[in-house]
Amino acid sequence: LVGMSEYKKHSPHRLSGGQKQRVAIAGIIALDPDVIIFDESTAMLDPIGRAEVMETIKKLAARGTTVILITHYMEEAADADYVVILEHGRIAAEGTPLELKNRFTGDYITIYNATEEKVKSLGKPYKKIRDAYRVEVKDTVEAKELIVSRPEIFTDFEITKGKMDDVFLAVTGKELQGGDAK
Repeated sequence: LVGMSEYKKHSPHRLSGGQKQRVAIAGIIALDPDVIIFDESTAMLDPIGRAEVMETIKKLAARGTTVILITHYMEEAADADYVVILEHGRIAAEGTPLELKNRFTGDYITIYNATEEKVKSLGKPYKKIRDAYRVEVKDTVEAKELIVSRPEIFTDFEITKGKMDDVFLAVTGKELQGGDAK
């Protein structure tokens, strides 16, 4: 289940951080619990280790084990069935990731190959990001209406739903400025 069979003869000090974490999960699985609580199970792992551990956690959930995942990585929360955001020890928001995104964030249209003058003419809040403009819209319906009404501006674009990071920042009332949450 944890994908470590090929390493069973390796000494523990030769395993990566993600592999060691998966071995620890295997020890828990051997107890056959109905519920497993993971507290920051991917902290300090590289992207490969994080992906391996999250894949193992998904397999556990798929086989019927209730998994409670405590994490600061919002992209991990995005795959959960249900999310509870705590702020100062109290529940600040809860729901499915989609419910939280719809409640606390909007969608964005990233427009490429357009002038700022044309983007400004849309009458929507926007930000210049590298070689594009990110336009805020309420939802996908509003994005579609805007695109259909002004197709000459939307020759190269992406529509993106708000991310769980955006949800967290909106729920906690924090803003990122200079890399620090305020």
